[in-house]
Amino acid sequence: MGTLGCINDMLRRDKENRELRKLNKERIKEHYKYIVKKGNNFDTSNVTIEKLEEVIKFKQEKEHTDNLLTIKVYAIISVLALLILSAIWILMNFI
Repeated sequence: MGTLGCINDMLRRDKENRELRKLNKERIKEHYKYIVKKGNNFDTSNVTIEKLEEVIKFKQEKEHTDNLLTIKVYAIISVLALLILSAIWILMNFI
């Protein structure tokens, strides 16, 4: 394929990509409208204060347990990294 063919191919691809980007933007806008409209259908008239407090308490407990789990995972990864680095250091000193 000559230079002219490469240029024509590049221009064709650019035109196709431009059209695809326009379609994608339209789909994103429609999806955003759908999500916003769907979120407005929540009826809060039958939710009591006790139920809201229960939900808030459950959410706080869940966040607390998630934070503890994250700390444990970081601690385990740190200990394993230290063990691997110390093993490498020991092997380098004895070899």
